[in-house]
Amino acid sequence: MLKSKTFVKKTRSGGIMKIVREHYLRDDIWCGSEVCTECKQEETVLQKDTYIESNLCSFPHYLLPDTNIVLSQIDILEDPLIKNVIILQTVLQEVRHRSAPIYKRLKDILHDKEKHFYTFTNEHHRETYIEREQGESANDRNDRAIRISTKWLKVVLLTNDRGNKEKAEEFGLYSDIIVHRLLAVAIGADSTYPDLMDKHKQSALCNNLNYRHKMAQYAQRASVAYHTQLFFKSRGILNEEGFILFVRKNAIIVLIPKFGLEGTVFFENKDKPSPKLIFNEEAPSLTVEGHSFNMFDKVKVTISLDASNVQHQKIRMSLVEPVISGVSVAPSEPEPEVKRAKLDR
Repeated sequence: MLKSKTFVKKTRSGGIMKIVREHYLRDDIWCGSEVCTECKQEETVLQKDTYIESNLCSFPHYLLPDTNIVLSQIDILEDPLIKNVIILQTVLQEVRHRSAPIYKRLKDILHDKEKHFYTFTNEHHRETYIEREQGESANDRNDRAIRISTKWLKVVLLTNDRGNKEKAEEFGLYSDIIVHRLLAVAIGADSTYPDLMDKHKQSALCNNLNYRHKMAQYAQRASVAYHTQLFFKSRGILNEEGFILFVRKNAIIVLIPKFGLEGTVFFENKDKPSPKLIFNEEAPSLTVEGHSFNMFDKVKVTISLDASNVQHQKIRMSLVEPVISGVSVAPSEPEPEVKRAKLDR
């Protein structure tokens, strides 16, 4: 099965290049398990007897770690007691890009026949390959690919990512939020207290950890928003150059390198007549009154703090250049610099 994706790329010289990427999907990539009777495989890697003592998972199972587990727990994966593990192609590629030393250690494990580690080429399997959705980050796409492969292979997913864990549970997958400690206990490298091995108490502990983590994330986002508003509050309206990161149906997402700030320029306003918008999802591009916006295009915007609602202040961006009639706004006049009085010593 052949899948192709076409997109347009802007070159450094300002030209347009059309790129076509072909992706071949197969149905003859086997699962690698001795237990399987459906796959027509001549040799297998994963053993039939896979039982490792665990109060969390008492039945025979194969382990499938996500990228974070491999990066943070490679020492445990190298332990002789940990066998019959499936490493996805997605995970292998992510580890390769993020840490060359750990990637080499993982390849050594895969080449060790006594470990029975199996690489499953999920990115080329008809049942496990997925395409990146509109607005989905590369990391979220890879996490979803891991969950899809876990469900198809019917194995145990190991993850320490809260978001991945919650979405895995929606899929009906088994995941371990405190896998670091439990893996160490399983191989005898660490000890723990009895409550951690109790399923009900462990569930309560995980829920508490998830709640505290969520509250910490909320606090972090609120702190970033608050200090960003403080920064722009005393600066009035600024004119800054930026680059388009993403294109939406009625807006563009702009990055301001000077401040490391991302903001949205909306082209629909309830107080003004809406301009003519044409959104091309394939490119992607957005045409506003005949002018086309593409990713990485250079634009000029105004940045200001909207304090009309005291409880919900926000940073607003408006388009200055390119100039589009009825859409662009005039650049703000620079405010005179106020000299500070010198203190007498």
